[in-house]
This record gives sequence, structure tokens and C-alpha cells, in this order.
Amino acid sequence: MTSPTIRIQTGSRLHFGLILGDESSGWIFGGVGLMLERPGWHVQLQPQATSPAALVPSDDVVLGTDQAAQRVRKLLGRLRAVMPDLPCLHVQLSAEVPFHTGLGAGTQLDLGIAAACRWMCRQQTHQSPLELAVAAGRAERSAIGTWGFDRGGFLVDYGAGVAGAERVCRLALPDGWRIVLVRPRATQGLSGAAESAWFGTRPRMTAPHVQQLADIISRQLQPAIEHGRFQEFAAALQQYGDAAGQFYAGRQGHVFADQRIRQLVAALRQRGVTGAAQSSWGPGIGIPAESSAHASRIETQIAELDRAGELLVSTSAPRNCGATISQPAAESRCDTRIV
Repeated sequence: MTSPTIRIQTGSRLHFGLILGDESSGWIFGGVGLMLERPGWHVQLQPQATSPAALVPSDDVVLGTDQAAQRVRKLLGRLRAVMPDLPCLHVQLSAEVPFHTGLGAGTQLDLGIAAACRWMCRQQTHQSPLELAVAAGRAERSAIGTWGFDRGGFLVDYGAGVAGAERVCRLALPDGWRIVLVRPRATQGLSGAAESAWFGTRPRMTAPHVQQLADIISRQLQPAIEHGRFQEFAAALQQYGDAAGQFYAGRQGHVFADQRIRQLVAALRQRGVTGAAQSSWGPGIGIPAESSAHASRIETQIAELDRAGELLVSTSAPRNCGATISQPAAESRCDTRIV
């Protein structure tokens, strides 16, 4: 087996609230979300001069923050169960996505590492988004992050009751649109065992609630994107986020999980800024903007409202393509794969 260097570049994802329907109403773990250019993972994997037969988990060198490095080491251990020829690796994380802030960091990192390792072992990158997710241990509930890694764009997930490629519909967002990201400093949303325990209670939305969210998607969000009507998109996104958030308020205390975000959104709406919606369990939110200039104006208003500097604010373009897995040209004639 050759010893290539492989580079991974992903975006991040926003998910505006799972639809928890049942067999009769559908949309079982369905919902909507979109992919962002940044923040994103930039990762380089390079084999070390170690025999695969001598591997132990500590042989991998992973350079990055402690949380990300620990996650990568655990994933590599799982991958070796199905890729016994995967060499001992040197992994450099040069750009990261913060975990548990609503940006889908874990899914994008895990899928990127899994795809790169399959290529390194001369397996094809993957046959389908779900196949790769199974290898990486992802897509337990939502498929937004998995399909987003593969295709980018705005994604409608019709839920686990829909099989195969029909489960997710992808739409390209207009290139000029932007998303302003806001989150409190050093605060994370629900995750891990606490999240699993809550879903383990099998919470379900009523059929009218499911239908309300489905109608917002089909009658407002999708047509607004297809025809590039920004104001309609922003209004529909806000409506969807609020409607979904009402269901989760019993667990997180409000439509928006963090008190500072609640206050900010209320003030922005009074100023006419439309579209703020929480991603996943938050605490981060996304606010759509029609252009870079519009995004700058929203950022200015946030700075005026956040005099204490408690919030982290940035702007991203939508990402309408999948992640890239690449080799330097000197090592491979096939330089780049868009996943």
C-alpha cells in the first residue's frame, strides 16, 4: 500500500429543529438545515512508518485541541475494525469547528476522517452518504449533516421513514446570501448522554404540529429558495425556528436555549431584523442576510446590543458543494475529490 498524504476540508451545518413525527404523521427525525463555508475542519492525515500489525491506539499522533484530538483517536480505533490495513497516522487539525454549539462539528469531522481513511486504504471514498455515516457511527437521528457533508446546500430531510436517496432533498442557496452566526462565549448546548436520555423518552410532536412545520417547508421555505426571494426565506425560517423551538422549550426553557440569545433576538426583531433561528440545541443561532453588506449591518446592530462582548459573531457564505478530500498533485494524478 502506498503512503499518501490526504487533506480534508469541510464546512459546518445548521439544523433548525428536528421534526419528531410518528408512523402516521411521518417526518420521523426530519427537518431542515443548511451548510456553511465556515467555520470548517481543515485536516491533514499522513501515515507514519509503523507496521499496521503493531498498532495500538496511542500510536496515532493527533495535533489539535484536546477535545478534537480525543475524538479523532477514538474514531480511528473504530475504523480499524473494518480497515485492518489502516496505517498508524499523523493527523494535523489546522482549523476546527466548536463542538456542541449547533454547528454539527462532530458529524463533519467524523465523516471527513472516515472518507479519508477509506481512500487511504484504497477503498472508494463511499458509495452513499449513509454508508459513510455507518462507518463513522453517525446519522443516528438526523440526516442533514450527513447529506450536507456529501452535497452541501439547503437540505430538507423527510425523515427516517423515507428510504434511500429519497429521504433528503437538496437545494442550492443563492451565492450572495449570507448567514450571521451568533453564540455565547464558552457555552455549549445539550449533547451526549443527556441528549440521548431525552430522546430515549420518545418525545413526539402532535400531528397538527408536524403538519405546521411541513407546510412551512413546502409552501414557504422551498419556493423562496427556488425563486431567490430572500425576504420570504427569512420570514419562513423565523417561523419554522419558532414553531420547532416551542416543542423543545420544555427541555431547554425557551425557543432559544440561552438567555443572552433570547434578549438579543427580541431586540433585533424590534429593529426589523428577520430570520433568527436556533440551530439544533444551540446555543448558537443563524440569522440570514441578503448580501455581505446586509450581514455587516446586522453585525453592527449586534455589537450595539452586546456592549459587554458576551457574544461571538461571524458571517459565512452558504456552502453549496460537499466536503473535499484531496491529495497533493505530486503524490496522485487524482488531486481532489468533492465528496
